[in-house]
Amino acid sequence: KGRIYHICDTCGLIQLDKKMHILKNEEKQRYMLHDNSADNEGYLKYLHKIIKVSLKPFLEHGDYILDFGCGPEKTWSKILEGLGYHVSTFDPYFDNNIKWLKKIFNAITAIEVFEHLASPANELESLSSSIRRGGYLILRTMLHKENWEIFNKWWYKEDPTHISFYSKTTINYICKRWNFRLIQITDNCEIVLKKL
Repeated sequence: KGRIYHICDTCGLIQLDKKMHILKNEEKQRYMLHDNSADNEGYLKYLHKIIKVSLKPFLEHGDYILDFGCGPEKTWSKILEGLGYHVSTFDPYFDNNIKWLKKIFNAITAIEVFEHLASPANELESLSSSIRRGGYLILRTMLHKENWEIFNKWWYKEDPTHISFYSKTTINYICKRWNFRLIQITDNCEIVLKKL
């Protein structure tokens, strides 16, 4: 479709050419179209599945969590607070408060965030240094299959705000570079990493 992608031979990250990224105001407008509210039963069911599989088995009541990429509604944060966690929030468009950089967390969650990052290595540098040893980085992003033919037909890349695509090779590289251990990957999209 005339788009140009680059793939890293080292880590397997695929990224849309920077000249083809949409403008920031267009990106924000697209995010505003998402129905990530507490009134959306399907969205709530989706979030509770992530909690059951990728969060509750690893965190304890009262742990400190950063919701990285909280969005305008902060639905995820509100659910976690209701479960007894202490939650801080950050979003470059909707809650651009960088106080979190001075804190250390038991876990950082990034639910449907990493596919939007133009500079994932920069973000990982900040995130990894804000997780205590033994803490967790919990991601939700679809992983590509490391196959160009499959990638060319992949629906996930059609969202114009999706610019960075990870694979299992990428996740293993993240673990090696930022000192994490891969705990689990569920449904090729829910990823739990433990800080060593």
